[in-house]
Amino acid sequence: MALECDTHGWSCSPSCCGSGGLDAREAVRIGAAGVLLGAALAAEHFALSLPIPVAVLSLGSLVLTGLPIIVGTVQGLLQRQRNVGELASIAIVAALYLGEFTVAAELGFIMALGEVAEEYAHRRSRRDIEAIAADTPRYAFVVRDGETVRAALSEIGPGDRVLVRPGDVVPVDGTVATGTSAVDESHLTGESIPVEKGPGDAVYAGTINHDGALQVTVLRVGDRSAYGKIMQMVREAEERRPPSRPLVDRLAVVYTPVMLAAAGVVLLATGDLQRSISLLIVACPCALLLATPSAVLAAIGAGARRGVLIRGGEYLEACSKIDTVVFDKTGTLTLGDLHVTKVVPFCGRTVEGVLRVAAVAEAGSEHPVARAILDAAPEPGSHAADATEMHLHPGGGIEARSGEARIVVGSARLLALTGIPLPEEARAVRDTLAASGVTPVFVAVDEEVVGVIGLQDRLRPESVEVIERLRREGIETIAMLTGDHEVVARRVAAEAGIPEDAVYAGLLPGQKQEYVETLQTGGRTVCFVGDGTNDGPALARADIGVSIGSREDTVALETSHVVLMRGGLAELPDFLRLGKRAARTITANVLFALAFSFSMIALAALGILSPAGGAIAHQAGTLIVLANSASLAGRAFVDLPGGRFGRHGPGSCPAADGL
Repeated sequence: MALECDTHGWSCSPSCCGSGGLDAREAVRIGAAGVLLGAALAAEHFALSLPIPVAVLSLGSLVLTGLPIIVGTVQGLLQRQRNVGELASIAIVAALYLGEFTVAAELGFIMALGEVAEEYAHRRSRRDIEAIAADTPRYAFVVRDGETVRAALSEIGPGDRVLVRPGDVVPVDGTVATGTSAVDESHLTGESIPVEKGPGDAVYAGTINHDGALQVTVLRVGDRSAYGKIMQMVREAEERRPPSRPLVDRLAVVYTPVMLAAAGVVLLATGDLQRSISLLIVACPCALLLATPSAVLAAIGAGARRGVLIRGGEYLEACSKIDTVVFDKTGTLTLGDLHVTKVVPFCGRTVEGVLRVAAVAEAGSEHPVARAILDAAPEPGSHAADATEMHLHPGGGIEARSGEARIVVGSARLLALTGIPLPEEARAVRDTLAASGVTPVFVAVDEEVVGVIGLQDRLRPESVEVIERLRREGIETIAMLTGDHEVVARRVAAEAGIPEDAVYAGLLPGQKQEYVETLQTGGRTVCFVGDGTNDGPALARADIGVSIGSREDTVALETSHVVLMRGGLAELPDFLRLGKRAARTITANVLFALAFSFSMIALAALGILSPAGGAIAHQAGTLIVLANSASLAGRAFVDLPGGRFGRHGPGSCPAADGL
């Protein structure tokens, strides 16, 4: 089936949800059925004295269109699945029982045409996800012993070197060994401008090489690559069931028996089997079944186009309830691009010596603090082999051993935790650095503090605007949590526009989670925004956990519910707006589907709607729901006063929400 709309024990028949794209075989089948039906109707109109040809032509058309519906229904029943095609199948069989062969053929033909229309509407909803889900190559050209050979990706591992020709899709994550080229990374980030790549630069599976040949040293392949993790997330998003689906599940238990009973009552009261047939046709709840998944799919696709990866529909629906947004500081509100501004050595050490010791401990870490120290250290990149043991203290720092020496790099809290006294001169340096907005990091060897390293970060350029937009969207509370020094935290918060009483500094990852829990206990619905590195507990605990992701950092894909793959905050307000619109669209779809179905059922019961008219009405209702959901992709990201780009551009007028 094209659109996955299974519920517990209730699934769509091929006639309702489509059985695939309209390929040549399908076109011939439906076209032939239409020709036979047209001939039958002509024969019925012009040659009433020749009923046999009419029956033969009608049954021929019905075999091509109605038979697949009936077969799908039987298969579902054999698998103990309730199938909405049951009602359509019963209506076709009843028409045959009455000898209304042309009516049965009309029902099958209209349902088949509806299948084509639904498939087209559904494919429009999926196109953004299909763009990000384009298949990576199954093979790559590997350079071995001076020769280039074609090899399956399963035969390629880290350290191999692959050739990526102009126009090729990059098959692996790796670093450029030789060559220069522009690489299109839009499938990963939503950013359409190609990025220039040269020796030493990272490239990623799923991106497209433009104009130069590259030799790439392999780091990750397949599901372990950034692209593989993204695709796993997209697949999960399509499979997860949003909170609004239980309504349909409960309805599935009683719906078909109730509709059969209603058709029986109409038959007994009127003696008109055609009314009952019409009722069964319009009672097929395809529009209701598609109300939620079609909107979720369209919204996920719209987000994917902008580099916003959403793990499931429940997080879209939660957006309408969010009243509190909590930010991590480093790498979230700030760029996380720390750089060393000052080094104060103690105990006869030199600046270079303090950096070298710190680099030994930090060599195995991917934290922004580690990257800054390693970049500033003498002989960067040469210290990994010096440490024999490493132990990360999330939110505090790192502890390592080099030979017999124990090295601790981190906060004053980590020194206290590891039993290392903080001398008065180090306290004075800490206070001086913090007062100027610089984060102090202590370096200790064994029981002695040998230096303090000052690190400074910069606010993301979009942070102030994002926070202003969140307030305009009605977010009541905006707070910042950080493990950093309180003075530094307050400086960053003041620059970003976060009130001083909403700043909480010196927190461990577990304490961030506790803060989120406290908010939720108080009745708040919380969106936590972090960088995906040390914020795992808080991201998981929040009603919506949003990570600032990147091509380099795939941790965010594993720890959060939503990932902003462009590496910035700019799309956060748009995501929350998208979620609210998706929730409104789902509600509008469900209300319309229920109202439309009951109206058509009433018209059928009164004899106003014929079986053929009922089939047309059924498909029309379904298509309206699909079209309303598909429109989400066109109005998901809009221009706001003072906001960023927007889909429609300046002066445009986005469509109104809902039906």
